[in-house]
Amino acid sequence: MAERFTSDLLFILVVLIVAALLGFIIGYLLRKGKYRRYLILEEENEQLKAKLDACLHQKEKEKVTVPFDAVAAQTAFGSKIWENDLKIVEGIGEKIEMILKNRGIATWQKLSETPENEIMKILLADGGPSYRIHEPRTWPTQALMASHGKWTQLKEYQDQLIRGR
Repeated sequence: MAERFTSDLLFILVVLIVAALLGFIIGYLLRKGKYRRYLILEEENEQLKAKLDACLHQKEKEKVTVPFDAVAAQTAFGSKIWENDLKIVEGIGEKIEMILKNRGIATWQKLSETPENEIMKILLADGGPSYRIHEPRTWPTQALMASHGKWTQLKEYQDQLIRGR
């Protein structure tokens, strides 16, 4: 009986050792494949970052600075327009303009580059929950038109809007 127990125990140990070796080899091969994939993805990520940087650099070069033309703005709107007056944007009044300017959004260009969700966060943080009724979805588009001096297009766009929406 002791011999049978010893032989069974030896068999179990051999099977366990073989299973452990197979598990180690399979794990090694899987990790090696995943590591290879990880390296490929890292390289692809670096290439995409380089492309993004190149695009951003190119965009900075292409930024067109259009001088403010008060006469064209007055012609389109029928009243005097001041440069970087955020109130020209449909939906922005004096209080919202003050909130935005206090947060560093003082120009049409800066407003056009600010995402609408960021504008809403600023309004809620500085103005309180009563500013939840405002809809800044169109503000960056309007500000972009103003910063590029597209007064007629801006006026036509605003004529389609209702309270900035």
